[in-house]
Amino acid sequence: MRFFKTSISLAALAAGLIAAPAFAQDQSNDATPLTVEQKIDKLQEELDTLKRQRDLDQELATAAAAKTPVATLDKKGLGFTSSDGKYALNFNFQANVDAHSFGNDGGTLRDEVVDRLLRPTFSGRAGNASFRLTAELGGSSSAASSIVDGYVEYKVSDLLQVRAGKFKSPIGLERLQSDADVIWTERGHSTNLVPNRDLGYQLFGTALAGSLEYQVGLFDGAADNVNLNNDLDNKKDVAYRVFGSPFAQTDIVWLQGFGIGYAGTDGEHLGTTSATQLPTFKTPGQQTFFSYATGAFSNGKLTRSNPQAWFYLNNFGVLADYIEEEQAVKLGTTTGRLKNKALDVSGSWVLTGENVGYKGGVKPAHDFNIDGSGWGALELTARYGYTDVDDKAFTLGFASINSSASKATSKGLGLAWYLSENLKVLADWDTTKFVGGAAAGANRKTETFASGRVQFRY
Repeated sequence: MRFFKTSISLAALAAGLIAAPAFAQDQSNDATPLTVEQKIDKLQEELDTLKRQRDLDQELATAAAAKTPVATLDKKGLGFTSSDGKYALNFNFQANVDAHSFGNDGGTLRDEVVDRLLRPTFSGRAGNASFRLTAELGGSSSAASSIVDGYVEYKVSDLLQVRAGKFKSPIGLERLQSDADVIWTERGHSTNLVPNRDLGYQLFGTALAGSLEYQVGLFDGAADNVNLNNDLDNKKDVAYRVFGSPFAQTDIVWLQGFGIGYAGTDGEHLGTTSATQLPTFKTPGQQTFFSYATGAFSNGKLTRSNPQAWFYLNNFGVLADYIEEEQAVKLGTTTGRLKNKALDVSGSWVLTGENVGYKGGVKPAHDFNIDGSGWGALELTARYGYTDVDDKAFTLGFASINSSASKATSKGLGLAWYLSENLKVLADWDTTKFVGGAAAGANRKTETFASGRVQFRY
C-alpha cells in the first residue's frame, strides 16, 4: 500500500512537470515562471523526502518486528520465542491416570484408579542459559507433591555444558529415560538401586556428532529410589556416565541403533537410627518386598556400578540395565558391607511398523480417527528383571527373612496403543516370585499385578 501511494505521488509530480509550461502561461504577469532546472530540483526534493519517509517506515517496522515474540501451539506444547531466537519460554504437561489390580492376594492389596503422575513443566532459554522446573502434583507418585526437576544450565558448546539444581543423577538407563517415554506403567527392578532425583552440579556434553555422550557430577547423595530434597549428611557422591553409539555414523545400518555405556557413583552415606539413608525395595506393582530392620542405618561407603546398553532397529528395540551396589550398614555393634544386584531387560516390537527409540516415544504414521482413516500404532512389550539382596543382610541381622525376601524375580507382558503422539493407552501384566519373605523363611506368595494407563503428554 505504501509503494502504491508513493507511485501515485511520483505520477502526480511527473504530470505536474509536463503541464507546467501551460500552467505558467495561465498565471498572472506578477508570477515568475519556474525554469526547467528549478522544476527538476523541486521534484528531486520531493522524491528525497518520500524516500526518507519510506526508509523511516521500514526501520520502524523492522524494530517492531524484532520486539514481537513468536507464539507456537502444537503437539509439543505452548511456546514463545523472541524473533531473534535468543529467548524462549515453554509450557508442557504430562498426566498418567493408572488402574491397578492385584490377583492372588486374598483381597489384602488395593485395586484402585490413581492419578499416578500430574506434571506441569516450565522451561526457558536466554541466550546460552536455560532452566527447567517440573512439579509433581500426582497423589501416587514416589515424588508426590514435590519439585521433581528444578535446575539451570549453561551451554558453552556441545562438548561442554553445565547443570546445577535438582535432577536425575547420571545412572540407571531406564531411570534416565523420560517418564513419558517409558514403555511400562511402572519401571523395572534396576531402578531399585539408583536414586530417583538428587541435587548437585553436573558437567555434560556430546561429541562425534552426538554419537558419544558423557556426564560427571557432584551430588548430595540420594539413597536408592529416593527423590531427595535436602542433604542428610556432610558427605557427597561423585556420579559419572559415558555412553556411545559406535556405529551411528557408519554405513552398517542394522547396527546404527546400538548403544553401550557404563555409569557409577562413589560416596559415603552416614545415616542415623532416625535418618537411616537406607532404601526399601519394591516390585513392579510398587509393593515393598524388602526393608531393613529397625535401628539399621547406612554407615559409610556406597558405590554403584552400572553397565547398560540398548539396541533399536526400525520397529524393534531392547534395553538392558544392570546395577550392582556395595552398601555399608550398621545395626548396634554389627557392621557389614552388602552387595545387592538388580537387572532389567525389556523389549518392544511395534506391530504397525513405526520406528521405536529410547527418546521421543512411538510416533504413529496415522493418528487414530473414529471414522477409520487412522488407527494409531500398536506396540507389544516384554520384560524380565530381578532384585537380589546380599544374603549377609539376613545372616548379620540387618533384615529378617521372615518379613523381607532376599530375591524378587519378575516377568511381564504389555501392550501399548498410541492414538497419537500426545495420547497413549497401556496395559501391562507382571508376575513376581520371591525367595523368602514369609513366616518361618518360606517364600512369599507370588504377586500378580495387572495395570493400565491413559497417558497424555503435551
